[in-house]
Amino acid sequence: MNETFSIVFSAPSGAGKTTLIQRLIAQEPVFEFSVSTTTRSPRSGEREGVHYYFVDDEAFRALRDREELIEWALVHENCYGTTKKEVDRIRRTGKIPVFDVDVQGARTLKKKLPDAVFVFIIPPSLTVLNERLRARDTESESQIEIRIRNALRELSEYRMYDYIVVNDRLEEALSSINAILKAEKCRMARMEKIMMTRGLLDDYTVE
Repeated sequence: MNETFSIVFSAPSGAGKTTLIQRLIAQEPVFEFSVSTTTRSPRSGEREGVHYYFVDDEAFRALRDREELIEWALVHENCYGTTKKEVDRIRRTGKIPVFDVDVQGARTLKKKLPDAVFVFIIPPSLTVLNERLRARDTESESQIEIRIRNALRELSEYRMYDYIVVNDRLEEALSSINAILKAEKCRMARMEKIMMTRGLLDDYTVE
């Protein structure tokens, strides 16, 4: 199952996606976060190789031109992307990659990872989203306005996702994600692949 199963999360900035991903990975060791590469400057507390791989514009362009990125996008004037090397690293450990990408990246991954599960995290309202962005105290007023406008654009892409989770209360949202993943692991298409890999289908074939 781990060879094809991946989880892709997207959300407007401030919807609480990062916290949900951290909680999911903490409780389920089979999942591992796919660390993105970005041209954005590190924020306070962010560590190289843990939160992001930080590179300059030239290095990012080189990765793109060498086709070493499975997806990339320009978000809030910074480039973000996922390297093939990072995904291969996780696959080799036998773990399930967890992607944190914007809607542009999700659209690309939809084509390249047909067996992935796409989950869209949304806030309970735009009012709450605005409050969360201001509570972070990391952006100026103009930057917050840009993020709100981008959030409206991103929310219009909800049909691209397999599931939508409203993050009003953290524990309830996490429970919803756990229920989604439990159901996805048991989907017939995935189970048939597992059974074929283990040679079990032959045992259940009726003459």
